[in-house]
Amino acid sequence: MEYFSIKKPDLNCVSCVKEIPENPRGIIIAVHGFTSDRDCSTYQMLLRRMPQAGYGVVGIELPGHGTAESSRETLRVESCKNNIAAAEDYIKRNYPEAEVCYFASSFGAYITALYMTTREHAGKKAFFRSAAVNMPTLIVKEHPNEDELRKLRKLREQGYYVEYLDNLGRPVKITIEMYRDLETTDLFEIFDPADNRFAMAHGAEDEIINPNAAIEFATKFRIPLTLFEGEGHSLSGVAEQVADLAIELYNG
Repeated sequence: MEYFSIKKPDLNCVSCVKEIPENPRGIIIAVHGFTSDRDCSTYQMLLRRMPQAGYGVVGIELPGHGTAESSRETLRVESCKNNIAAAEDYIKRNYPEAEVCYFASSFGAYITALYMTTREHAGKKAFFRSAAVNMPTLIVKEHPNEDELRKLRKLREQGYYVEYLDNLGRPVKITIEMYRDLETTDLFEIFDPADNRFAMAHGAEDEIINPNAAIEFATKFRIPLTLFEGEGHSLSGVAEQVADLAIELYNG
């Protein structure tokens, strides 16, 4: 396992972690969830499992997340897409023969789906774990409670607030610009699977992303979905099975 960073054209950096076997058949760009970072348990699982199957892994950190260089950049939907693009460019330059694939969790799945819909991309296969297909509804509330109203007041007064999202990881700053990004970006409305291949895994007891949203999304776009009974958002009890499902997609 190696930590490294990629400099983007705008001079911001993408903090990364990688594990790449000799002559990989493909390299997976891993995209973590909201408030997570490059040291997350999902990346650790991928770094262990995927090289055994012949695939390298480049786990990227999203802007405004973690404590490394990526944390210095403001979180925006487009800046997140730019981090995926930078990882693709790194792979194409250093491993031109390797197929590019994606493994994205929660918020990272929302971003990766947007990326594959709105930009030219190198990969054709993406596995979505606990996908936050309804991500905007977690931040932009139709009927906000008192705590959510307090956050909106801070957003108006100081231009940002700090979101903890049920203490899943480190707090993340939500700016008014990011709030508007989410407010105007409904994945259900704009997603286009095109000629790409997708698979999804979700916990039937997910307390963060309602499994019904995942079911609706998978049904609408005809994506194979594996629903794990008794599992929550982390899918920690079935991590090996999730890895197996992803490898099956990549090998297909």
